[in-house]
Amino acid sequence: MRLRPHGIVAALLLIPVLGSAAATRAAASQADCAALPRRTDRMICANPALRAEDAEIARLYRQAVAKAGAHAALVIAEQARWLATRDRLCGDLAPADDERARTCLVRALPLRRAALAVQAAKPDQPFCARAATTLAAARGLDGGPPVGDLDEQLIGAGLLTPAPEQELTQAWRDRLPPEATQDAGDQMAVVPFGRAHVAVTTLDDAAACTSFSVHWLDTAGNGGPALPPPEARPVGKPAYCWSESAGFGLDATGVPVFFAQDSGPSRPMALPTRAEIRIHQVHRDRWVAACRVEATYQTEFRLGDGRCAADAATCKALTEAAPRWATALAASPWSISADHPPGRPDYPALEGLAPYTGPFTPAFLAIPSVKGWTYTGLPNFEEEAPLLEWHSPGGPLILRLSPGMLNWRPGPIILGAWRREGGTLVPVAAYTINQVRVGVPAVTVGPPPAKS
Repeated sequence: MRLRPHGIVAALLLIPVLGSAAATRAAASQADCAALPRRTDRMICANPALRAEDAEIARLYRQAVAKAGAHAALVIAEQARWLATRDRLCGDLAPADDERARTCLVRALPLRRAALAVQAAKPDQPFCARAATTLAAARGLDGGPPVGDLDEQLIGAGLLTPAPEQELTQAWRDRLPPEATQDAGDQMAVVPFGRAHVAVTTLDDAAACTSFSVHWLDTAGNGGPALPPPEARPVGKPAYCWSESAGFGLDATGVPVFFAQDSGPSRPMALPTRAEIRIHQVHRDRWVAACRVEATYQTEFRLGDGRCAADAATCKALTEAAPRWATALAASPWSISADHPPGRPDYPALEGLAPYTGPFTPAFLAIPSVKGWTYTGLPNFEEEAPLLEWHSPGGPLILRLSPGMLNWRPGPIILGAWRREGGTLVPVAAYTINQVRVGVPAVTVGPPPAKS
């Protein structure tokens, strides 16, 4: 890649690619924050923790540019792409989505800080090695490993820039080979990435599967024949489904890439979780450099959102026991498999709980609402999850515990508790129990599997 002359690099350093000045933010009043033009800058300015992250990003950015020497233009361009992506993904949300926008920034800023720290410490590190080092070093605002799949983390860090999807218009159909745009699946779109490549994607909603073809555009902007697949796929399964995903964009050096990942088991399991991402660069009509980054995280189960309307002693005992029950359930053969034929495998014995043997088995499937609290995640208990009886400090309760489900998708473990009052069951508690990453991940980098 040709580098820009040093004079242009020096001029680019004066461009406010860091948003509002960190010094201004440090002493900003609410009025100062409200006057900033960009939504993301206003939200960062108004939040002390995000403001501190932003100041550290500014410091590390200056350090990375200084250490890059003749390659400073690459660092500047990378920062500009990250800011544009940050504003697109975190800022271009509905005005009512401030909480989502704030969560997006809370996740993105620590990742960018980690990426710049790695860049400043090792300015000559190859892209894939830098990606692996960043994933290993990144910490969220809470000090723990970041949440999200590996592609989300690398996008938040600014090491991948996802290309926006576009409508498959007639103009695009006229520019692409007929076989590329034949109607198939539920949704088709185009994803231009880099200056001379476009992917035509097809989404099958029923199975959440994505397939695609990639085309190199000539100087007139017309697409040639589809490139060969970037990586080997199982026989008869070219699409990316379930825990797999695929995307297109640019890497940290501005090279167009295809990236695909397997986020690992989607069911909660009391084991370390493993995720991998495979990144393939493309040049003209062929795939070139590629790598695979794999991360293994230690995990534990922690009480999530929820509500308890029982007496204080019962609520305390329930919230203390719930993570232990979830850990035991997730470690059992019953939780590992999504198929539960009668008797195989048995639901595990959980501390202090016994099978419910009451006179009736109500046909409730969803986590209950308790005193106005309603779970907005995947709310259905697995049908095979039994009712359990718990002798709580406040009297007997009926419990149900399983991964939450919606159609075929599993989510966090959910817990519901009811009290019998006459012939009905009255909800008294509902919680999610989340599997969270802890400690430092083990991250490795290597070549992707060879094509068969």
